[in-house]
Amino acid sequence: MPSPIPEEVLKVFATPTFSALVKAASRPVRNAVIALLAVLLLALAPAARAQEVEEGAGFFSYRPAAPKLNLPNLDLPFWTDDLKKAKKAYNNGNYDRAIKFFRRASEDGNIVADWYLGHIYRNGRGVPRDDAMAFSYYARVAEAYDPDERDQNRLRIMVDAQLRVADYYRVGIADAGIKANHKVAARSYLKIASTYGHPGAQYSLGLMNIKGQGVKKNPQQGLKWLIAAARKRHALSEAYLGDLYWDGKLVQRDRTRALMWYILAQQSTKPSEHPSIFERYNELISAARQDERLEAEARARVWADQYPADGNSSAE
Repeated sequence: MPSPIPEEVLKVFATPTFSALVKAASRPVRNAVIALLAVLLLALAPAARAQEVEEGAGFFSYRPAAPKLNLPNLDLPFWTDDLKKAKKAYNNGNYDRAIKFFRRASEDGNIVADWYLGHIYRNGRGVPRDDAMAFSYYARVAEAYDPDERDQNRLRIMVDAQLRVADYYRVGIADAGIKANHKVAARSYLKIASTYGHPGAQYSLGLMNIKGQGVKKNPQQGLKWLIAAARKRHALSEAYLGDLYWDGKLVQRDRTRALMWYILAQQSTKPSEHPSIFERYNELISAARQDERLEAEARARVWADQYPADGNSSAE
């Protein structure tokens, strides 16, 4: 697909002569030129962004903060032909074909292909599940992390890969000889949660604070992290809070509140993504009295109105 910005314009920006003229100018002139170029590039860019890197609604669990505006690098397009073919095959469930083209793109150093391959091996799509392979692909993407990355899609997969790597460090990979390292995982989660407000990282920090893994045991801080993730409609956080209230662990037992959290959790995900949430919800709804169900539903509506499940919650 040709660039939406005329090649003649791009060539002028990239010439040494142009760079030398800008550097030789006074600071006010340089600032004015840079601002003018930024406006020009934004005006020429199409309204439709590059094709979204997503599997479906809610696949990504957050949206990162907007990065700083810098002049664009004149590099290869985000979506190469191999990547387009791979993603089309992936979405159609033709994983053998998808893997073929993702691997070709990966060999060319494309981190988007690496990220997809990590996902394929982690979930065993078209191949036997292989956490060691998934870890290696996610690690490649995580190593490419650039906090100043301008492309939102690339930034999202970089941060997501960091979360996946941290997940593996939290549990370890016996087959790959990777031992669990709770301290490394906790540091990564804290960075991701603090910088991007990632609900997946907040959820993991909640569990680690409650259990004292990699951090000093602090159940109250753990609850705060879980609530923060639940506000972003993270289904696993909502379900975990539901279990705590149903069993009366760390909090005063409250069946109505427990049911409220499970109502929200099953609204935040799909049965194909987290079947155990729906199974547990059915158990609780069957055990609850009618007055408890009605009050729980009312509370859930109030929470959902304030914190709607808008597709940014974590699907996995």
